Amino acid sequence: MTRFLLPLIPYVAMLVGLHLLRSAWISFVLYHGLILAVMLGRDDRSHWRSLRSGWHPGLGLGAVVFGLAGGGLLYLLAPLADVDAALLAPALDRLGLHGTSWRLFVAYHALVNPWFEEVFWRGKLGCDTRRPVFTDALFAGYHVLVLVLFLDWPWVVLSFAILTAAGWLWRQLRARCRGLLVPVVSHMAADASIMAVAYLLSR
Repeated sequence: MTRFLLPLIPYVAMLVGLHLLRSAWISFVLYHGLILAVMLGRDDRSHWRSLRSGWHPGLGLGAVVFGLAGGGLLYLLAPLADVDAALLAPALDRLGLHGTSWRLFVAYHALVNPWFEEVFWRGKLGCDTRRPVFTDALFAGYHVLVLVLFLDWPWVVLSFAILTAAGWLWRQLRARCRGLLVPVVSHMAADASIMAVAYLLSR
């Protein structure tokens, strides 16, 4: 029952923070705070330790390139999806992201969020099977609650598919490398590149 409820954490955080309270910061404080709250037990110590283990130079480099491709794809597709400052700036402002707050959020999302997400989704909720699992889709699914604020539905569906594939890949990397460091670095490259492009497009 607990394993069934845990994937709902980001959904609750995004619904409350973004859609109810209109605050991106509250959504992430809730998200990461709830992850900490449910992963402070003795049984989860191995997941936290795995954040610093499993580095593989070859796979790590490829995983970083994969992550950086996320920002490149956003940059290329943004004109087709009508993502520009006229769209982003007002939407971000409604979520409390402007000026210094927006810049700090970009940095936090790129540097901190990947550690929480990997220890939660690929650590706590992870498994070693090579086939796609429902958790991969659940990881992608909560992003829909964010993306609908900025994109039309065809682009949301495309993003969902890409994020599901990314969740599957990062789960395979955790199993192959026997640790979370490669998935974290790849996830960080993805978040950093996407947030950097979003920042540039919002100006």
